[in-house]
Amino acid sequence: MKILQLTIALLICFAINPILGQEKISLKNSNLEGVKDGKFFWWKHQAKDGGKAKFLVEQNDVNTGSKKALKAEIKKLGPKPWFVSSSFNQKFKGKAGEKILIEFFAKSLGENPGKVKLVFQSNLKGSFQGKDFNLTNEWQSYSHTFAVKDDNGNNQVKFWYMNSETTYLIDELSISRM
Repeated sequence: MKILQLTIALLICFAINPILGQEKISLKNSNLEGVKDGKFFWWKHQAKDGGKAKFLVEQNDVNTGSKKALKAEIKKLGPKPWFVSSSFNQKFKGKAGEKILIEFFAKSLGENPGKVKLVFQSNLKGSFQGKDFNLTNEWQSYSHTFAVKDDNGNNQVKFWYMNSETTYLIDELSISRM
């Protein structure tokens, strides 16, 4: 009888407090600290079809408590928004309707303000979802909750850089199931 009461009490706690029900998805290098040969080993970057950018490991201007941040110096954008972007290579599973919370810290440097699009998608056509964020020149926390569209094991997070002549810094990426 006590086990049943304890089980019911725990279920009520999870129903009342959604934070207790969050499951952090275990991702390698999601906090942008793992570097090999001067590059983040779980990240891929592109600047194609006329896009010009330099992607670096920043070790001085980082978020509090961090040692490294992703630095993207965007000189010129390509004809499509995704032509200059960074993508987290570790893909993860999701079920249709499941909520995924993505949190990160970011800032932009220079005279031009930075606008970044946080992208969540899988390899299935029509899975794209995006949220724009206007960055400031101070480290800030940003977050958005996406709903998984289809059962898929290839969900991925990407950042599209939306302004040229801007330097972006991204740090402390976190992905949680709600």
